[in-house]
Amino acid sequence: MRRSLPLLIAGCLFAALLVAGAVTRAAGAETSPVGPPPIADTVYTNGVVATENATHTLAQAIAVKDGTIVYVGDDAGAAAYVGAGTASVDLHGAFVSPGFIDSHAHPDSALVDLYEVDIYSLHTMAAYQAKIRAFAAKHKDLQIIQGSGWDTSRFSSMGPTARQLDAAVKDRPVVIWDQSYHEIWVNSAALKLAGITSKTKDPKGGVIERYPGTNQPSGVLREAATALVTDKVPDFTVAQYEAGLLHLQRDVLGPLGFTTVFDASLEPGSNAIAAFEDLEQKGELTVRYRGAIHFDPGSGTVDEQVQQAVAERALHTGDLFQTNAVKFFMDGVVEGHTALLNAPYKDRPNFCAKPVWQWDELKEAAVKAAQQGFQLHFHAIGDAATSMALNAIGAAEIVSGNATPRDGITHLQLVTPTDYERFAQLKVVAVTQPYWFVKDSYYWDLQLPFLGKWRADREYPMKSFFDHGVVVTSSSDYPVTVPPDPLQAIQTGVTRYFRGASEWSVKKNDPLWPAQRVTVQQMLDASTINGAYSTFTDAETGSIEVGKSADFVVLGKNILTCPSAQISKASVMLTVFQGKTVWDRADVARNTAVKEGIHSIQIGIQSWAVDHKDAYPDASMVTPAGLASYVDSWPANPWTGQPMAPGTAAGDYTYTQLNGGKRFRLAGHLANAVDYVVP
Repeated sequence: MRRSLPLLIAGCLFAALLVAGAVTRAAGAETSPVGPPPIADTVYTNGVVATENATHTLAQAIAVKDGTIVYVGDDAGAAAYVGAGTASVDLHGAFVSPGFIDSHAHPDSALVDLYEVDIYSLHTMAAYQAKIRAFAAKHKDLQIIQGSGWDTSRFSSMGPTARQLDAAVKDRPVVIWDQSYHEIWVNSAALKLAGITSKTKDPKGGVIERYPGTNQPSGVLREAATALVTDKVPDFTVAQYEAGLLHLQRDVLGPLGFTTVFDASLEPGSNAIAAFEDLEQKGELTVRYRGAIHFDPGSGTVDEQVQQAVAERALHTGDLFQTNAVKFFMDGVVEGHTALLNAPYKDRPNFCAKPVWQWDELKEAAVKAAQQGFQLHFHAIGDAATSMALNAIGAAEIVSGNATPRDGITHLQLVTPTDYERFAQLKVVAVTQPYWFVKDSYYWDLQLPFLGKWRADREYPMKSFFDHGVVVTSSSDYPVTVPPDPLQAIQTGVTRYFRGASEWSVKKNDPLWPAQRVTVQQMLDASTINGAYSTFTDAETGSIEVGKSADFVVLGKNILTCPSAQISKASVMLTVFQGKTVWDRADVARNTAVKEGIHSIQIGIQSWAVDHKDAYPDASMVTPAGLASYVDSWPANPWTGQPMAPGTAAGDYTYTQLNGGKRFRLAGHLANAVDYVVP
């Protein structure tokens, strides 16, 4: 489990998008069923629309009214939906897909970008220490320093030590998650805060790493042992979670084309859940969220946890946030020797790891949750863990009688071949992370030595699930994968190798288990309609069909026909959710250009003021925070779209006049002529 390569996005404007390509399959028009055609709010024409309906029809046009799709078909048919108030968008041949769906992520963790130290891009202990030390110095108000991103593959099996972290910060606790979010690295102050000593035993389902030859904790805690420390760390506030979610929608999900996300692990009664609900009530969610309540064998009785989940579900009945699933961890991760295997680890003979749940308790929890109508969602890395999850689902289905529960198992790093058919028989969804279908540093440095070549070369099956008729979805496990670019996932699912990155010790074009490659169409299904099926949202989203929510994304390339190596470079040009544009590359590019132009003008004004301070002494006071300006011909405020009167504000740049008087023109910074008034 790991983060992927940095996002590559072309810097072109949507207005300049001229993508060649005509409709290649005839599209029978799909219209509103009763009465004359309604006048649409917006009509999109001249596109290549992958509807993702049952027959994978391609269309040209979409008409939207009140956030709902009222027409899908050819351009000629769309004309009937155009009225005096209809906005018309010419797609210039661009490719349109249903909005992408991430079937397993942790959007509530987005606040780590705002309030924690990020060491993902670093590769040495010295760099880790320097970044953490600088963050702590900058945030003296924080009682506990938190962060994430250390790479398990760069250390021995014991991991980094508390002493090494003490060298960066020792005056307060430091807690740093690894890239998989299954292990924490802590300093001595954090061990003291948690009361962890040489006498502390490993908790059920967890491991406390220790210095060789001693019982002294060395600074790494794995799986359930992480709670010994994290339970002592105060939770973020509701306001902080809300800030994180708004940042995620604005800066990550919208630009990447996501319109639905499944949050795979939420704690009942948490501030994170309160933030989702509060934002929905305030009308500030621009993504549809579904969530799973975390069940844990150490968090009370099964009956208590089921009751908590039932109570939590009743609180969230809006369209955009619901908690209708429960989450079970079957095991940990290979890199921590906590993935549950059928055969021993190659480097640890006679050791297969321990399950997080004991069978009797797991069966009870799965059955009782299913009886209450919950969807079951299982984390399973090892092959034994996957089999155990299937056993629990089978037991739950027998008792609950639920014929279509859409239960899911995620990660699926190793799968026993006979279990593919069990997935199909039990109608279990295979929730995959295609970003990881590569030979990266985890493969070379951890999986080969820990699993041996035979197993390492048979990781992350996908085609076998499709071949057995299993519903397969795509997901990122964000923030484990950053950025969670769905186009990169589609490309990697098709190629099963990285597009090239020496820093990952990757051999370019060296595929992982090439027999498991799938088609672009299968990956698009996994990223859209299958994701909707898995989250019980397929009646409202996942395909571009009349009556469904207008959730779709416009791309810079036709990913069904372009070379597979170019899919990740397609770029999202426009993201529409419930009929509203929530992200537009053209707006972002235009606003960036204007801001850069304004900055250049500010510098020019200051320089002019310095040069003329003898003639105009007041001009020496001009600063970027208070410019003397008079805009003669600025056409519109790029942030509001409204005409700009002379001397008004543009976004967060406020202009004021100094005394009136002499005017001069500063040319060459913006396309429009700009005149300034100086004293």
